[in-house]
Amino acid sequence: MNTLFEPNYLRLISPELILTFCAFLLLGLATVKDRESKAWTPALAVLSCLVTLMVLLALTRHLGLETLRVPDLTIGFNGMFILDAFSVFFKMIFLIAAILTILISDRYLELERAQAGEYYALILFAVVGMMFMASAGDFITIFVSLETMALSFYVLVGFLKANRKSNEAALKYFLLGSFSTGIFLYGVSLVYATTATTNLGLIGASRSLEALQPDRAPIFLLGVILVTVALGFKIAAVPFHMWVPDAYEGAPTPVTAFLSTGSKAAAFVVLVRVFTMGFARLGDRWAMLLAILAVASMTLGNVAAILQDNVKRMLAYSSIAHAGYVLLGLIAAGAAHDVPSREFGLEAVLLYLLIYTFVNIGAFALVILLRREQIVGDRVVDFAGLSRRAPWAAFAMLFLMLSLAGIPATAGFVGKWYLFGAAVRAHVTWLAVVAVLNSAVSLYYYLRIVVMMYVREPAEAGRIVPSLGQRVAIAACLGFTVIFGIYPQPILALAERSVLALAPWTS
Repeated sequence: MNTLFEPNYLRLISPELILTFCAFLLLGLATVKDRESKAWTPALAVLSCLVTLMVLLALTRHLGLETLRVPDLTIGFNGMFILDAFSVFFKMIFLIAAILTILISDRYLELERAQAGEYYALILFAVVGMMFMASAGDFITIFVSLETMALSFYVLVGFLKANRKSNEAALKYFLLGSFSTGIFLYGVSLVYATTATTNLGLIGASRSLEALQPDRAPIFLLGVILVTVALGFKIAAVPFHMWVPDAYEGAPTPVTAFLSTGSKAAAFVVLVRVFTMGFARLGDRWAMLLAILAVASMTLGNVAAILQDNVKRMLAYSSIAHAGYVLLGLIAAGAAHDVPSREFGLEAVLLYLLIYTFVNIGAFALVILLRREQIVGDRVVDFAGLSRRAPWAAFAMLFLMLSLAGIPATAGFVGKWYLFGAAVRAHVTWLAVVAVLNSAVSLYYYLRIVVMMYVREPAEAGRIVPSLGQRVAIAACLGFTVIFGIYPQPILALAERSVLALAPWTS
């Protein structure tokens, strides 16, 4: 493990700086009244993400941080910013999620008659916040980047100003998000009071041992609990999930797709950083705290999803359940008593979040296809007879639903197999059993959509004509689900080598 302290700090954040510049450029183009110029806005947004991705990969190659070669890390800004294979993995997820979201948004914004320039700029600003979260090595960096992302999403959720549901969803999300921010800052202040630092590396290396002395331990542990509560809100874990159904239903559907994937992955990257670097000395104690959240999330999410007639609300509760599944990997990393089992748990987390990004955005993309003039298209009954109206769309939705349910020969099965296996290897088999039972429950509401598409007669005979961007996004999501469900070795190797960057704290 080679640790480099990069003197040229601006070079470390060059991908984020480029994406920020592109976001401001899109904001400037939004003020132009020329329609032909605005027509290029989605293409420019996609190009911005692609350029950022190339700069990120070029930077990692220059610094010797390629995720497929060596597990080195580079530290800048006095330990507040960490660039390693782990952060690069998540930054790629965020950029891919943004590209897919932009591709499925164009036709939707036209139907909703919404302004496009500000919309795409806000997506890029949210990605900037996520990318900084992936490299955060200090609670201060986490807070600033978390709020950069959150403020962008507050506006995006309420982007349809004429839609009452969108306004209500944004208000609920903003109020509860503000409370979670206050809780997070209070928790960080207690951690700082007992450790005299906000740097995660210092807390994990030595300061937490001092904070666990009898005179400080209650305050330090309370700080840990409050930080967990705040991050539990961001990943939508029970009982901090109250905002999710309304926010997902009221937000523009592409925003819902991005919120359920990119935002969730960003919250999990912070959870992994905080608990493997800062709170590693707590061991089994934080693992048990997360186990309670995982069981509650899986159970309530799946049971509540059964009762939903709105597909967006159903997928909202499904995302709560999936947050519980992902927590299994993090719990396994904390409960395991050997290094390979800890690393295996973290690999499962990375693998599942990558798979979930493609599968969930693909599912929401197909919900967007049913949105037409005077037809919202987000009810379960709207999928009736889809196999007759658009066989290719029904086929794609079939595979994506099976993947979310974890059926073999899909990427979702691979993700769940590794998560459940991580729990077994860490000797928390009871959690794996609970997860398997919950996966069986989830089959009901996923297959209900399949039955609607292939068994029920179509309610109306309107044509479904996707845009080019929607075709590309759906094809990419379906291709990923099928190919890596059969041959997962490339993404497994990528996740395995990315986790090696956390070796100094997991070993």
